[in-house]
Amino acid sequence: MAAAISTSVCSCPKVRRPEARLARPLLGTRPLSSPRRRLQTALAAAGKPPGEAEEQVPAWARPGADEPPPWEREGGAARGPDAAQVPFYAYLLASAITAIAAIGSIFEYTNQRPVFGIVGSDSALYAPLLGFFVFTGIPTSAFLWFKAVQTANREAEEQDRRDGFL
Repeated sequence: MAAAISTSVCSCPKVRRPEARLARPLLGTRPLSSPRRRLQTALAAAGKPPGEAEEQVPAWARPGADEPPPWEREGGAARGPDAAQVPFYAYLLASAITAIAAIGSIFEYTNQRPVFGIVGSDSALYAPLLGFFVFTGIPTSAFLWFKAVQTANREAEEQDRRDGFL
């Protein structure tokens, strides 16, 4: 893409900024009535008018368009196989709870102090039960986190498709 850059110096006698007015008496610079010089730079893409945007704007987002946005047209509800899909935040919440249980099991085994007192530290089931939580909880938490990210990405792509960006 070719672009043209034009630079010009202009005089703007009526432009005054309040912060500049306060600083002038202290600095002893030019009086308020003298014209200001400003450097103006304009960048315009070759072949396009200066005000036109380069990115694609969907038809429903253009000013004065009568077309409703996609979420209004479709009623906002998911249809088809995605209608019964578990939302990403449910996967994320399950992942956090599972990770907390697994890490808590490691701390409980290390300290040998049962938190809830259901199974005492002298029981034969104490180590296997905590081991089960640790060795199944950490991979399960990682899988649920991965599933949450996958679901969120799928939902974002679907929303972009409905908005007309893909």
